[in-house]
Amino acid sequence: MKYYFIINPNSGKVKKIEIEEKIRKACLLREIPYEILYTKKAGDARTIAKNIPDDKECVVFSVGGDGNLNEVLNGIIGSENKIIGSIPAGSGNDFDKTLKQCSSGINTIDVGKINGKYFLNVACLGLDAEVANNISVIRNKKWIPVSQRYNASLIYSYFKYKFKRLKITMGESQVENDCTILAIGNGQYYGGGFRIAPHAILDDGLFDIYFVGKLSKPKIIPVLLKLLKEKHESSPAVKRFSENKIIVDSKEMCTFNVDGEMMRSNHFEISIVPGAVRVFNERDFINEII
Repeated sequence: MKYYFIINPNSGKVKKIEIEEKIRKACLLREIPYEILYTKKAGDARTIAKNIPDDKECVVFSVGGDGNLNEVLNGIIGSENKIIGSIPAGSGNDFDKTLKQCSSGINTIDVGKINGKYFLNVACLGLDAEVANNISVIRNKKWIPVSQRYNASLIYSYFKYKFKRLKITMGESQVENDCTILAIGNGQYYGGGFRIAPHAILDDGLFDIYFVGKLSKPKIIPVLLKLLKEKHESSPAVKRFSENKIIVDSKEMCTFNVDGEMMRSNHFEISIVPGAVRVFNERDFINEII
C-alpha cells in the first residue's frame, strides 16, 4: 500500500526539511512506498487528493491543520480505495484529539455534510464561529504573539458580536431564536482544544449539537468560562441534542465555521453520512512524523 503526503507548507508546525526527513525514515523503516506533494494555494489539497490514482488501496495523508485535512477529505470522499490520514501539523489539530480516542489501525467513521461540502469535525455558527473567523484579523496584528491569537480573537469577537436570528429545524421540531452559540459536532473539540461535544462519537451516526440562545453580554462570560473547564453542560443556558440532520435558516447572511474554513449562506442543510470514510490511526507512525 502506498502512502501519499499532502503538505501545506504554511501550516504552523511544518518545517519542510525536517518533516520530509521524518516521513522518509518512517516509511523506509516499514518498507512503504511513498510520495510527498505540496500545496501552493487554497484548494490545492482537494485537487491533489482527487487526482491521486484510485486503482489500488492507498493512504492519503494531510500534513497540516484542520483546514488542509478538510480539503483532503473532500478530495477523496466517495473513493473505495483511498484512506484518509492526518499528520497534525497545524495550530489547532482539533480532529486529531478525537481520533486519538479511536482504536489503533484503520477505522470507518462518519462525516458531516453541509450544503454539499463534507467535514470531519465541527460546524459552528455564532460567537464561537466568529472567534475562529476573526483569527485572520488578529493575524494581521503583528504585535500579538502567536500563542495569544485565539484569546485576542475571543476578546475582539465578544465586543463586536451581533446576534443572529435563526430558524432551526431538527426532526419534527422547529424553533426560532437569536443565537449565541450553535455547534454541530461529529468530533469533540474545536477552537484549538475546547471540548464542546464531549460525548460525540465518530461512528454512531449522530451529531452532538449544542445551542445557546441570546444572552446579555455579561451572562455570556460564565458560559465561556464553563466551556473552558468542560463544564458547560451544567449551565441551564446550554441545550444539547443528538440528531442526524439539522436545517438552519436566517433572513440575513450567516457564516458557519466548518473545520476551520468559512461558509456563508442564509440556508444550511447539515446531515451525517454514516461510515463514509476510512481513517488511518496508527499512532506510532503518526507520532514518528510529528
